[in-house]
Amino acid sequence: MLTLVLTFKLQNGKNFRLSIPDPKPNLSAAEVDSVMNLIVQKNIFVTSSPIVEKVSARVVDREVNTLIGQ
Repeated sequence: MLTLVLTFKLQNGKNFRLSIPDPKPNLSAAEVDSVMNLIVQKNIFVTSSPIVEKVSARVVDREVNTLIGQ
């Protein structure tokens, strides 16, 4: 399972992470950068402190092996 993880710095010095499951396969760094800039400019998420800068963007690939249950 792929997840796009966007990390931002808050005004209080803490990090804020946004995880987006199943990002489109051909997502470019420029597209992600543009969206992250918009998130910082518009401050569209309610967080403990305002978002002030971009930190990182990663696509994480995880393999889950269920032993018991679903």
